[in-house]
Amino acid sequence: MNRCLSCHEPILMEISWSDLFTPRKQTSLCSECMSLLQVIRHDSICTICSRPLAEQTFSCKDCLKWAEHPVYSSVLHQNRSLYIYNEGLKELIKRFKYDRDYAIAGCFGAPLAEVVKSMMPYDCLLPIPLHESKKIDRTFNQTEALLESANLPYRTSLSRMDNPAVSQAKKGKQDRHAASNPFCTAETFHNESIILIDDLYTTGTTIRHAAHILKEAGAEKVSSITIGR
Repeated sequence: MNRCLSCHEPILMEISWSDLFTPRKQTSLCSECMSLLQVIRHDSICTICSRPLAEQTFSCKDCLKWAEHPVYSSVLHQNRSLYIYNEGLKELIKRFKYDRDYAIAGCFGAPLAEVVKSMMPYDCLLPIPLHESKKIDRTFNQTEALLESANLPYRTSLSRMDNPAVSQAKKGKQDRHAASNPFCTAETFHNESIILIDDLYTTGTTIRHAAHILKEAGAEKVSSITIGR
């Protein structure tokens, strides 16, 4: 019997006649746990960063500020996020990243694969990296785990050089904006279209830092997908 990856209770599904002809895809969350996740409607967002809004807007206030940045103004084509970062998603991300529950990645594999498909064509998927010491501590990189759960091939072209003792999650907006770029790459991208994968979009700084490095290395277009926003 299929069990929920979050609460581990059996997932009960009503069988209909249509299932005899078109079997439904297996779900990773029970209906109760799924109800805790709030899907971002893409008809009422900022078209650049996926911030939920009352109606679709080309650019929210934060993205307008990024558009004025002397370095990062045009490095990110667009970001697409799956869910609003509410208490339900916050608990799942905590268990995934900090409690080292690798299986939680399976909650997001199918929806992540669908969003990636909707953003085709692209040349490669790149997970946002962890500093090597932090990856050893957590035992896995959560963004790589997400791609693996979605059965999506990826490249590890980016490296991270910032201080692993300073948590990005504990930094305020001003500190994140002022931080130096922690990423580097040894690869050259020949006008490739790249999609970055991360767990959360908070201020957009991490994504734009990575996108800037990729554009400097020859990428033509850099977009991103995150689980939460």
